[in-house]
Amino acid sequence: MSFSQPLFLLFLLTVPVLIFLYMIKPRHKKVTIPSTFLWERLKKQKRVAKPAQKLRFSLLLLLGIFALFSFSMYLASPNIFIKNTGKNVVFVFDNGASMSSKSDDSKSYLQKSKEIAKDIIDMLPATAKVSIVTFSDTIEVLQKEGTRSFAKDAIDKVTQTYYATNLKSSLALVSKLFKSLDKTLFIFTDKNVPHLENAKLYKFPKPKDNVSIENISCVSRKEGFDALIEIKNRGIKKASFEFELFADGRLVGLKSISLLPGKIVTFLFENIKGNYKVVWGRINYPDQVTKDNVFWTVLEPLMAKQKVLYVGKGNFFFEKVWLTFDDVEFYKTQDVKNIAGDFDIYIFDQCIPQKFPQKGAFIFVLPKNSSASKPLGIKIGKSASNEGYARFVKSAISQNIIGMDFAVQKAVSIDEKAFEPVAKIGGKPIISFGSIHNHPSILFGFALDNSDLPLKVSFPILMANIKSAFVKKNQLFEKTAFYPGEEIRVFSYSDKKADLILPDGKREIVDLSGYPSILPKKDVLGVYSLILSEESKENYKFAINFPTYALDLTDDRLAKSDAHFSDTSKINSVKMPYSLKDIFLILALIFLSLEWMVFLNENRV
Repeated sequence: MSFSQPLFLLFLLTVPVLIFLYMIKPRHKKVTIPSTFLWERLKKQKRVAKPAQKLRFSLLLLLGIFALFSFSMYLASPNIFIKNTGKNVVFVFDNGASMSSKSDDSKSYLQKSKEIAKDIIDMLPATAKVSIVTFSDTIEVLQKEGTRSFAKDAIDKVTQTYYATNLKSSLALVSKLFKSLDKTLFIFTDKNVPHLENAKLYKFPKPKDNVSIENISCVSRKEGFDALIEIKNRGIKKASFEFELFADGRLVGLKSISLLPGKIVTFLFENIKGNYKVVWGRINYPDQVTKDNVFWTVLEPLMAKQKVLYVGKGNFFFEKVWLTFDDVEFYKTQDVKNIAGDFDIYIFDQCIPQKFPQKGAFIFVLPKNSSASKPLGIKIGKSASNEGYARFVKSAISQNIIGMDFAVQKAVSIDEKAFEPVAKIGGKPIISFGSIHNHPSILFGFALDNSDLPLKVSFPILMANIKSAFVKKNQLFEKTAFYPGEEIRVFSYSDKKADLILPDGKREIVDLSGYPSILPKKDVLGVYSLILSEESKENYKFAINFPTYALDLTDDRLAKSDAHFSDTSKINSVKMPYSLKDIFLILALIFLSLEWMVFLNENRV
């Protein structure tokens, strides 16, 4: 027998208290006496009564003890394991990244889980209904209340993923889907699981022998690159191995390493000559987790200077702030009709182009009326009637200036709901950002001459935030190495579809019509290629690596479940947890009812 809430067994300490109360309870015996006996009784009342008397048999006391015992057991929620007689069974497989760890027989934890589940299915009665569920970052029901034979086919379809396991939310969903008392859950994982009703846990241990590449960080140089390597020994014994560094398939670095348990080593390969694109490292060490022995990354090209074009009658403040950036080339023109299309940022100061460039990001200083509403395709206030003090609010481009204010007059409000407010006055946005004709755009609802914003420290910070957030030069991604399930945003100005080539060579078509576009979630490890068009052959690469942090997600503070996996050969019978909680509650009520009936009978006149 096991208990879900064993601390409530302390309630049994009330039983000795009840016995003591019965020992000191005054006892009265009914007798027929002459009236003169009353005088003797008066004398006896003056005697000092004994604090406790000899314990005698009492039906009331016995019933009270049974009632307290039953209620204590009800609170402790006892469970007994009995052989299955037809209950429905749910097999729940953790197929997250950490379950790819290998056991002593070189089989992964997930493979062992599937073997154990099939052995249990063979011992189930023919009438049992079997459900198969997998969980990692999300859950998937492969079979619900099917037969034993189909259950084995469903188990064969359980595949290894490399997402980090979201244990809490996954088990919460499983509990909601299969909360009936006639179902028993068998959970296979390497994580500690909180107690679940009618559940049995097969828990695999943390790998005792594992060395992982935590990160490879590269910096491009004019004639090559530098690579910083970080490796961790996650095992319990000293590990000696060699690390190999490759660039476009060529061995460019080699280092022998000896690492104590729990230690991290970092080292640098400098001045690796050559024009390379893909860099990856490998550990030559036969440990329990092989997928974290390799790490890929893609070299980012050297950043060229960003080209900014100012279109308008001239503005000293814009010119001064953009010329302070070392990585910017600033140009200006008054001709709004003929605009070159090879700039990274366009600043349109109180003017709207007749033809929008195909690439680049836009900064619009809106005219004082609503004439820009139609060509821009957004909702703008009808007149420049807003004035007073504006305040920066939380947004993607207001880092380090949230809450700062500035004075402004003759401002139009930006009423487009699809745009995110950056600064507001009287609750109305007067600086917003969003997308115009699939180009990232910032809208100013006032001329800089009508505000003291250019004199504030927040102005150059805002321009720097805009520059870093909306312009990606020679690289479409925020970084080049990701983990499975991580959001991969593509900063492309194309409104077309592109080809995504997976590490295994498979090709998928992805939609890049948004800005930024979000690629479909992937967990195939390796280097991906995004080809924007077959004609130009624009090829951008990124990598997805094993999430080593998933090996550290186990929380030892969680309550452990009733059973743990040790060896498949020891499983010779299937026993299901059966809760006795309701039975003890019924017994407690019965004993209380009997006690009340006995009490009324003894005190009947």
